Amino acid sequence: MPPSWRITLAVSIALIAFCRCGTPAGAATGETLTTHIAPSRVAEGGSVAVSGTLSAPPAAGGRLLELQEGTRRSALRNIAHTTAAADGSFTFPRVWVFVSGYLRVLAVGPPAFAGGLVRVTVIPARFPPARAIGAASRYLRGRAGSKAFAVLDNRGRLSGVDVHRRFHSASVVKSMLLVAYLRYLHRARRGLDAQSRGLLYPMIHSSDNDAATSVLSIVGSGALGRLARDAHMRDYVSGGGNWGFTEVSAADLARFFRIQDRLIPRRFVAYARWLLAGIEPSESWGVPAVARPRFAVFFKGGWLPETEGLVNQAARLERGPVVLAIAVLTRGDPSMTYGERTIEGVTRRLLARRL
Repeated sequence: MPPSWRITLAVSIALIAFCRCGTPAGAATGETLTTHIAPSRVAEGGSVAVSGTLSAPPAAGGRLLELQEGTRRSALRNIAHTTAAADGSFTFPRVWVFVSGYLRVLAVGPPAFAGGLVRVTVIPARFPPARAIGAASRYLRGRAGSKAFAVLDNRGRLSGVDVHRRFHSASVVKSMLLVAYLRYLHRARRGLDAQSRGLLYPMIHSSDNDAATSVLSIVGSGALGRLARDAHMRDYVSGGGNWGFTEVSAADLARFFRIQDRLIPRRFVAYARWLLAGIEPSESWGVPAVARPRFAVFFKGGWLPETEGLVNQAARLERGPVVLAIAVLTRGDPSMTYGERTIEGVTRRLLARRL
């Protein structure tokens, strides 16, 4: 049997032995294992140094040590190995980490025993990064009309241009009407019957105005106000019965889309996500046109091109653990197409960096 196989077999047997007993084997023989990890908080993709001391009477020198990593959702796995020096000290090669989790050192037997779990907290890299936000800001300054955008990044930090400037919502408010109606059904202890689907589907999928007016007549403008407070929409001003003239800011809409799933009763979340991800292709310009297929996109647009030259869009983007929200609001656009291209230009610059 080759030496490498013998080491692998010894490690496997040691791990099995360790997992079968509730107390580390070293406890009975007086063996101890101390571990030092520095730093304990590190930027995503950074490295940590792992060292420590093994005390194993009568001598620790030459003892095989395995470094293991894992998270709350995954089992521990071996990622590096070393041997203890004559005085019991040890140092592993630096370890690069990308997610928060735990490290521990296992002394390979017989008998096998392990040190305690040591928490390593990974600080995610900011996405979009500052340079992308700067590029989007510079681009927006060169576009005609009144413009604003807001992005809530993967850390929940708000950035943008004129994030609190108010604009008429147009049909973007239909995303709020959707949530308000689902909350109404939940309070009434009702499910999604044919009548409800017959209102919500056209209102979101093809931005049907009559359906939106019917939904507002059922839930009332007060329900939108309560929803705005729950979503911490600080710039919200009710449009009363004229839902399209609700006033919102880019910051408001980014906050709303960022936490939208938490505002919806749990049994209706999947349905709402399906609606907001499945808007008809002719209305899927702007953020989804740029972000797909890299991201799952849940969004709603709104436009009043003939009266205000207004083109708006807000979206929630997801890719694995990365979640962010983008809202771009425009007024005074020369055309509908011009507004759509503005939103796409902002989005393209925000998402320029590859994940």
